[in-house]
Amino acid sequence: MSLPVAELMVSALSGRAEVETELIDVARMWLPVDDAGEAIKDATFSARMSRADALVLVSPEYNHGYSGLLKHVLDTCLKEYIHKAVGVVGVSAGPFGGTRGIEALLPVLRELGLVTIFWDVNFSMVQNVFDGSGALRDQAYLPRIDKFLDELVWMARTLRHGREHVVLESGARRVAAEAKPMTCPSCGREMNQHAEKLVPSTGSADVVETLHACPVCGTGASRRGEAGKAR
Repeated sequence: MSLPVAELMVSALSGRAEVETELIDVARMWLPVDDAGEAIKDATFSARMSRADALVLVSPEYNHGYSGLLKHVLDTCLKEYIHKAVGVVGVSAGPFGGTRGIEALLPVLRELGLVTIFWDVNFSMVQNVFDGSGALRDQAYLPRIDKFLDELVWMARTLRHGREHVVLESGARRVAAEAKPMTCPSCGREMNQHAEKLVPSTGSADVVETLHACPVCGTGASRRGEAGKAR
């Protein structure tokens, strides 16, 4: 019953100028379940997340929580999400429209480096919201979706500008002291360092992955080094 909701969100996004969107059904990804996280990274999904400026998560609520399969899929990426916008659309057969599932999901999104917007969309009693052909019965949802997408697109554009043009101060100091700026693998221009994230390591020193974005073509890239040293 979440599929008509997801298709409605794709349709609403596709009607906006300068926005490209696609629907990813996590139930069709067939990820392994004998491991988790980046150990089972799917190259196609990773490439889509790297290209994306924002995500809309349509998540049904299961027993006061979000879908375990959704968590399994999201965990396969890390650097692909950092400083990108995300909004959540809750779906439930009950009266609360997935509110409890959304609340449980927010800390996960924060840890992944995504930036959550302050609008949600809640589809309550979803079995009654669409007709047999998948058409929306209750037009009152449309203004809420419009506000949700206004905020999402604004946040996506703002964060993209930040990734490409606003320098992380610690990164700027390291580059000025020792390291060479990273060059874009696509167009060869100097990239902007906008974030850094600690990476679990079995060695004696912490490992930091620095995130970079090209201000010319928007390509993202990263590199690793020891914490406290130029990279």
